Amino acid sequence: MSHPLCCIGSAVLEVIGLNPRRFDYRSEAHWAEQAVFDDEPFYQPTGLGARVLTLHLAARPHVMGGLGAYAALKRHHEAQDVVPYIRLMAGNIGEVVGDVAVRRLGHGEEKIAPDGVGYRHEFDVELLVVGRRAGGF
Repeated sequence: MSHPLCCIGSAVLEVIGLNPRRFDYRSEAHWAEQAVFDDEPFYQPTGLGARVLTLHLAARPHVMGGLGAYAALKRHHEAQDVVPYIRLMAGNIGEVVGDVAVRRLGHGEEKIAPDGVGYRHEFDVELLVVGRRAGGF
């Protein structure tokens, strides 16, 4: 096992294995707008919308594996599981981001080897922060 970088349920993303290349975070806030007489509009916050984490992952399965972690992500996605997401940092210090659902999962492979498996795999995973701890970061 190499150095783990984050865990999504039973899928462990590592330096050697299914390796994260980029993390993106997106959220939105809702603001109701009301025109006030002949003045600027009045805005009032009405709550937060969806909080979405997008992970861009890569693996070279012939050299460093990683397809086992992808299989675990795919199982969580197809079963629509709500799983914990933990982001690990230097010194084995982690941050519990919250419970997530795998909303979207994309997979592509390039340069197909003679055994029928591509030499390079790229994945896009979109996580939706759900549950009581949906506050995230």
